[in-house]
Amino acid sequence: MNKPRNYSLHHEDNPHLNDVTSHEDGTCTFMLDSIPDLACRTINVYKDGLVVFSISIGHSGVAYQTMLAGQDMNLYTLWDDEV
Repeated sequence: MNKPRNYSLHHEDNPHLNDVTSHEDGTCTFMLDSIPDLACRTINVYKDGLVVFSISIGHSGVAYQTMLAGQDMNLYTLWDDEV
């Protein structure tokens, strides 16, 4: 089974192009200190060319939401605290 590649929107000359590492199992990782000050890293999940879920990570916190296309597909989020 092929895992999808995670693509950056940065131009090849952007110094942050390689801040996110795509692994062969389809997962990605990045270090929080690779996010520029006063910025955030946004990750969108797509289905059929539409953004269904979005999460933004920054130095002051994390925000996420199910987008309208996701709501139309009856997608929702569940969360639990992990210790």
